[in-house]
Amino acid sequence: MAGSPLRQLSVLIRYLRGERPSVLLLALLVPLGVGLQLVAPQMLRRFIDHTLTGSPADLLLAVAAWYLTAALGLLVVTVAGDAVAARLAWRGTNRLRADLVAHCLRRPSRFYQRHPPGELLDRVDGDVTRLTAVMSALVLEVLAQLLLVAGILGALFLLDWRLALVFAPFAAGTLLLLRGLVGRAMPFVAARQASSADLLGFLEERLAGAQDLRTNGAAAHTLADLEARQDELYRRAHRAARVSVRWPATVQSLSTVSVVLALGVSVWLHGRGQLSTGTAFACLSYAMLLRRPLLAVTTRFHDLEEAAVSVRRLTELLRRDEDEEGDGADGVEGAERKTAAPRTGRLPDGPLGARLDGVFFGYDPGEPVLRDVSFRLRPGERLGIVGRTGSGKSTVVRLLFGLQHPARGTVSVGDQDVAGLDPRALRRRVALVTQEVQILHATLRDNLTFYDPSVDDGRVRAALDEAGLTEWWRELPDGLDTVLGTGARGMSAGQEQLLALARVFLRDPAVVLMDEPTARLDPHTERLLMPAMGRLLEGRTAVVVQHRPHALRNVHRVLVLDGGAVVEHGEQTTLAADPTSRFHELLRTG
Repeated sequence: MAGSPLRQLSVLIRYLRGERPSVLLLALLVPLGVGLQLVAPQMLRRFIDHTLTGSPADLLLAVAAWYLTAALGLLVVTVAGDAVAARLAWRGTNRLRADLVAHCLRRPSRFYQRHPPGELLDRVDGDVTRLTAVMSALVLEVLAQLLLVAGILGALFLLDWRLALVFAPFAAGTLLLLRGLVGRAMPFVAARQASSADLLGFLEERLAGAQDLRTNGAAAHTLADLEARQDELYRRAHRAARVSVRWPATVQSLSTVSVVLALGVSVWLHGRGQLSTGTAFACLSYAMLLRRPLLAVTTRFHDLEEAAVSVRRLTELLRRDEDEEGDGADGVEGAERKTAAPRTGRLPDGPLGARLDGVFFGYDPGEPVLRDVSFRLRPGERLGIVGRTGSGKSTVVRLLFGLQHPARGTVSVGDQDVAGLDPRALRRRVALVTQEVQILHATLRDNLTFYDPSVDDGRVRAALDEAGLTEWWRELPDGLDTVLGTGARGMSAGQEQLLALARVFLRDPAVVLMDEPTARLDPHTERLLMPAMGRLLEGRTAVVVQHRPHALRNVHRVLVLDGGAVVEHGEQTTLAADPTSRFHELLRTG
């Protein structure tokens, strides 16, 4: 069936490519382990019958030795199978985790608006960890148990066909019930996992803003909200558990009845002299052995359904649809849409210009952010953008950096449409500095090079010096090897912003985009930052968004936005000197 767990889990097969030796070894170990389990009752039957008939001690010792050999062999095969399966599962799921992280790193910002960090962590770590358990144990166990059921029925037919007739209908009926059960719990499991992801997202967001919550007296409201989410998670988990345990309880009851019936039939046949004591004991052993795989298969399908839901959530996350970011399509319809053509364009060497032509853009349908915005920058020319909050200033730099694409109009860098450029080629020639600087928990060197070993320390030190951080980095206890970030050495807001400039100096781009780089800084720190900004912008094409108009000292022209539209555009010095201009008014009011 389309929604069955095994159908959902089949997508994991591609992550096992290159693991053929391990798969073949498992294909050998699984039936070998089943065979050794089937041999044990036969050895017991022979030992009991030979004992009761007074067979020589040597024969009894030989049977006991074979039984012990089979038991040890089963132990070795089980341990080896678990080890191979676990290794195979970790390697496969690590590939899946790497794909997920790489996919998330390539997504535009709107993706992170739709998927908060807590939810992504639940999928990349929680869902993948569930799949590790499935691939290492559950699938292997279910297949082994089904093979064991078939082997037990065959062994019973060899012992006595009447005994087999007692168990065959029970086994067949249980498997038919299981077939009807498959997929029943998946909607409830999906709802529970969605609620769990929502709770993690809530916790991540609230803990990140813990200081603001305490300062503004919102702690009690946060705890009440947390309790409501926990209650919802409990209700969904309870419904999922109730559906999942119903059938295992039924199968356990039926299996108990079947064992009692088998015992009665064995006693009846033995009393009539048609069944030896050893065969009756073997029959009871097989009855107990048959009960175990049927219960295991029924119980384990609950875990398989959970894993199937995880696979579905992960495949939704891995969708390549570009349309996903625009309209939030989910499910099969979104996955079946035509994906965008790959972007392979390259930027030419040397200085680059930038341009917007008749650009319209909105994050949500019917709510435009930019309306018919146009401007052109020649190579080496610098543009400052100002305007009230919400006027679309930051959106302009996001469009130029390729984080968003316009609904109408074109955005160009180096006379090439940004939408057709390879993102990696664009990032090499265009740099973005934002007001929020992310400091990684890593060394100072890695925070600048982003783990690129080809960048030598001389270039790193030169970039720090250009950014005005010479004294600071030389006073660090371990120099370039000093660990920064959460839980390590802290930095002031001004130092963080200068470090962001040092990253750009290291890359030496042709175009620099600055999105309110001084927004978090006090006026004094802002003045200290201005010389480094001046050195960075010198000779480069630049777009600088500022919430403080007086900070636009290093630009040639100014663009004033209001309500997403251009209301003024001209030379910085001319507009500043004109008392009737909007820019002059902004300078006067601060």
